[in-house]
Amino acid sequence: MRIKAYLCMLLISFSVVISLPAQVALGADEKESADSTFYEETGSPGTIKFELPDNSLMSAIQLRSCVNTFTGQTVSSIVSVLGCNILTVQSVTVTGSGNLSLTAPAEVVINGPFDVSLGGILSVCDGSQPPSPPPGNTMQTAINIGTFGGAFQYSDTQNTVNFTNDYVGRPTNDVFYTFTITAQLDVTIKHCDSQVNDTYLHLLNSSGASIGYNDDYSGPGACGNTNHSYLKMNLSAGTYYIVSEGYSVNGNIKTWVTGEIPQLNFNYTYDASGNRINRTY
Repeated sequence: MRIKAYLCMLLISFSVVISLPAQVALGADEKESADSTFYEETGSPGTIKFELPDNSLMSAIQLRSCVNTFTGQTVSSIVSVLGCNILTVQSVTVTGSGNLSLTAPAEVVINGPFDVSLGGILSVCDGSQPPSPPPGNTMQTAINIGTFGGAFQYSDTQNTVNFTNDYVGRPTNDVFYTFTITAQLDVTIKHCDSQVNDTYLHLLNSSGASIGYNDDYSGPGACGNTNHSYLKMNLSAGTYYIVSEGYSVNGNIKTWVTGEIPQLNFNYTYDASGNRINRTY
């Protein structure tokens, strides 16, 4: 029987004949003593060595290299085994205090008898499991620029190849940023110095609704490449989100965020004698 699983946590006693794909190898330190005896399982190209104090319980494991088989063992502590390609496991008992992790590039094949006692843990990871997405992949995991009550400047470069298309804007991958301001500020967002030739940006409010966006810009303050996005808005205190993406391709995008205290333009009114009586801005 062949079972695919990202992670299996088995806490009851059983005997099985199964085949499982695997992914991650966990290392553990070897602890040698003069009174210890050792079991060696040799595979191609390396050897795995277990210390068996009193010829009974396994207390440590050292991965000198990968192995092809893991057989005839009792696991009563944290043990990790890495297979070279296909790791075959047979006649293994995981006690109630044991924690066995089995991994290999291709798959792990478990042949019975194989027992996991109540409280014991068997972990097998699927080699096809994708890596965790980086911070900024979604609005919920947005890269936090910080909280500001006055002028600030921030820049960051991300390769959108490493992200996914989580926002509905362009059909390219997105990077999310978030920032909070505690006072009214003029905020400028731009993609100057990006390797992606044509970029797109969105500004969202705290609920994720779009309040501004830009594709190309050639006005005051524009980037040297006018295909790089530029957006300047006067924002009240609150939390905001930025989405940076390519217009049609993925690649390195540099996101600049600058906050400035707004310049106040005053208007005055005067009475019939020319005396200033009111000021507004």
